[in-house]
Amino acid sequence: MNARIVSAAFLHACAVVYGAEPPPSAFARHVVDDQFNNGYQVSVADIDRDGKPDILALSTTPSQLVWYKNPAWERIAITTKTARNIDLAPHDIDGDGDPDLALAYEFDLGNSTEGGNVGWLECPDDPAANQEWVLHPIGAIPTSHRVRWADLDGDGKPELLNLPILGVGAKPPEYASGLAFTAYRIPASPNADPWESVILDDTLHVAHAMRVVSWDADARADILTASFEGVALIQSDTTGKAFTRTPIGSGDTSPRPKQGSSEVSLGTAGPNRFIATIEPWHGNQVVVYTPEAASIFPWRREVIDTPGKDGHGLVTGDFNGDGIDEIVAGFRSVPYGLYLYSHAGEQGWQRIPIDEGGIGVAGLFVADINQDGKPDLVATGTATNNVVWYENREGR
Repeated sequence: MNARIVSAAFLHACAVVYGAEPPPSAFARHVVDDQFNNGYQVSVADIDRDGKPDILALSTTPSQLVWYKNPAWERIAITTKTARNIDLAPHDIDGDGDPDLALAYEFDLGNSTEGGNVGWLECPDDPAANQEWVLHPIGAIPTSHRVRWADLDGDGKPELLNLPILGVGAKPPEYASGLAFTAYRIPASPNADPWESVILDDTLHVAHAMRVVSWDADARADILTASFEGVALIQSDTTGKAFTRTPIGSGDTSPRPKQGSSEVSLGTAGPNRFIATIEPWHGNQVVVYTPEAASIFPWRREVIDTPGKDGHGLVTGDFNGDGIDEIVAGFRSVPYGLYLYSHAGEQGWQRIPIDEGGIGVAGLFVADINQDGKPDLVATGTATNNVVWYENREGR
């Protein structure tokens, strides 16, 4: 396992710097939609193949699944035939050159024995005109909650990951039933053949998020999960059929249900790396994990800030081009907030507000929306009923 070591300077003074006026945000706020009720997740893909990244958004109740055409952001429906949508992941599933969508729907956190459908929506020839994409079933696991694409066996063909939030039959507050973290392989005829599945892990509880990463030097994708167990690394053998789980971060050790980790992302600091989380489940803590040594787990945990309530969005990226990733964390309950954390060497992390009060972040995504070579942010707010993209204007 190739765990790069974060320097002593990076480990020193991790807490947020207080007492100094933060610099202004480098992000310009652009409203895509201010009437998208109860938005939950966002993604980005070139839906109409015009060379410009479009924005996708979904909500659970009411059930909506739409895309916004770049740059005028006309809202166009994808389907009206699914209910309780919870997550989406674009990919050219049928190999015809356009981005199809994997979708998790029929979600109900209060029912861990039914629902949890996963299917794929076939992109039509003219997605601007055809607003009812054909839906093909893939499978169903109760409380299917996060879907992502990852090449688990290194063959150049990604598998579809399905991370349920609960195990079958799990009940609050302990939720004491391991969940079936599952991967599906795209068949030769994805709209007709059954999708073969394999279980990656069945030991996690309340797994709220996952992040596909490259942890080592091989061609196989690795996965970080955020659950009651904290942060775990899940890796495949060469066959893509056998998996190991390594505990990386302890998570918040408070009693359930306010326990563990809720969001997770991998960041880099020059040649080194760190893991950022929001903790505990739907929590208020922004946390950074750094390694003490290459083979020692779990990593060192440090709460760097507690800026809001109901944390529900987290990404990392080098937004200012200094070679050290920043952390962006969003909170969906009052007082709504979206914050960037920039590392200032021995002075620690500095919190820079991006949007205070304007969006109750539920979904957060990094993409170069205006194609200027700089990573931007896209977010959707549940209580604020909006979709916003934040233009990275660093250096202008």
